[in-house]
Amino acid sequence: MKKLSLISTSLLLCIFLFTNVGADDFKLDPIKCRITEDVVYGHKDGMALTLDVMIPETKPKNIGVILIVSGSWKSKKSDIPSEEVLLRSQHWAQGLLNGGFTLFLVRHGSTPRFPVPEMVGDIKRSVRFVRLHAKEYGVDPNRLGIVGGSSGGHLALMTALTADDGKPDAKDPVERISSRVQAIMAWFPPVDFINWGAENGYKAIEKIRPTLFPDMFGKITDLEAQLKSVSPIYHLTGEAPPLFLVHGDADKTVPVQQSQLLKAKYEELKRPVHLTVQPGGPHTYWPGIEKNYPAIWEWFDRYLK
Repeated sequence: MKKLSLISTSLLLCIFLFTNVGADDFKLDPIKCRITEDVVYGHKDGMALTLDVMIPETKPKNIGVILIVSGSWKSKKSDIPSEEVLLRSQHWAQGLLNGGFTLFLVRHGSTPRFPVPEMVGDIKRSVRFVRLHAKEYGVDPNRLGIVGGSSGGHLALMTALTADDGKPDAKDPVERISSRVQAIMAWFPPVDFINWGAENGYKAIEKIRPTLFPDMFGKITDLEAQLKSVSPIYHLTGEAPPLFLVHGDADKTVPVQQSQLLKAKYEELKRPVHLTVQPGGPHTYWPGIEKNYPAIWEWFDRYLK
């Protein structure tokens, strides 16, 4: 697949049409978009950290959204072009493109080589990079959202809830820029690794998946402290960005209790929050999941204007 430079773009037609199974007449239309591939937003261990930019040609709103490409805290780009086309044809990208948002598909370092706290740093850097170069992509640097599903939702939350204003004296111009976003959307995210499904539920996970936490951290020194450090719910403040959550109540991978806990904490702090619970919804996908997008568009429109 030919790599494109930061400035050059290619016109591609996203030629896929999606309809909901049993979801009335709602559909995600084919979206013509400009795509800039393999933009380097940073480096680590001699390797590039990259993102792709997708700019809708149909009624663009000039609002940028960071879409985290992540599954089980692993992130990559396929060497097979058809697989990348398939990824972009799914609702994760098409749903937001249909809303007129410019997407930045961000990839991060993956476990077990890179621990979860480093991934949060990667995503923060991507936000700084997008903000620094926002005008090149026709988006407002002061109106950025962030989206992710499952581990991507977790990283979106951690990035947004631990954001900072940058380091004014940093030698790297990217690091001088704020990593703050103005709105969050998370699909079925882990939010409290200590109380996973129940109080102190992490102890059961240790028995069921003994390699999970070592993969997440590389080395376990103080497990409870480490789990709290990457649990979004412990980083909430009265300045938390508005949050939209979607979670299925039959999710056996990330219990819906996780989103319910976060919603309750947001409400306690009187911050804007919405949770859509899908009856019978499993993890990752269910027929009709695309019906959530009009509400997501409205949420981003409300808080990113």
